Amino acid sequence: MPRTLPHTNQIIKLNGERITRTYTSEVVNHIELGKNKSSAAVAIEFDLTFYGIDQEGLLNYRMEVKKRFLLNEKFSIVRKVDKAQKIALKVASVNDILELKVDKSFKLNKVNNTKEIRQKWKEVKIDLLEEYPDLLKMTSDFDWQLQEDNIQRVFLEDNFYQFFFTNIFYQEFEDKKLTQQAKIAANALGNINIPILEKKKISKQDIGFTKVTITSEAEMDINHKKFPLAKLNGFLGKLPTSPGEKHTLDFEYKGTYKVKPQFGLVTKGTLNYSFEVKDLYKKTTTITFNLEKDE
Repeated sequence: MPRTLPHTNQIIKLNGERITRTYTSEVVNHIELGKNKSSAAVAIEFDLTFYGIDQEGLLNYRMEVKKRFLLNEKFSIVRKVDKAQKIALKVASVNDILELKVDKSFKLNKVNNTKEIRQKWKEVKIDLLEEYPDLLKMTSDFDWQLQEDNIQRVFLEDNFYQFFFTNIFYQEFEDKKLTQQAKIAANALGNINIPILEKKKISKQDIGFTKVTITSEAEMDINHKKFPLAKLNGFLGKLPTSPGEKHTLDFEYKGTYKVKPQFGLVTKGTLNYSFEVKDLYKKTTTITFNLEKDE
């Protein structure tokens, strides 16, 4: 049987090498609306490069997408994309290069190249409207999202970036004690964002603290001032309910990080969470990432 370390506080230090590392990731959304089911999945390969620390103590990173492709229900690459898929890929391309500010815990703080993102969007928008003139409303909505007052929130609340930028380094992990973080589950039901409280703990470690598993759980933050109760009631009202029926919104959340503390790296992450109104609606999101060249 594996031996365990005595009760102690553990601190994991972040890797400080100024090199490029390659990751692969998948984001899958599966929706069940009554008997109807639909899925959308995207896979990306990207490079993450650390460039050092700025005067404010924030870490500079560059994330550059090398490949992005859609997956079908069998997780094979979609070779022939339809109109909606083609549009989604073009829109996503504006995020191919991100200059990021990250704090020492590896939590995303800011996207630094917003002007370049907006310029790329202008070029993509022209191409889209030339090919699909009916997308005027969609492109206008995206114009609004990319305004400087909104763009930071869009990235900071994005489900993938919240999970990938783990916020586990230089945190005190005490035996049986959970570290807590407020997050947003973006587009949890339809386009409704739901505040959640996530808690992480070290659930497994070897005797030398060289292989560590950190797990996370979460609950809806119903006391949050922005908890969207009215929107949720409106969403429920659009479902095929019968008069007098009572329904609850159930939430499940489970995340896992594989960590090598001696290298200061997370080598693998997996997150599964779902929002469900039983027998009426269920949305399940799965996010994974892998460090391609393990140390």
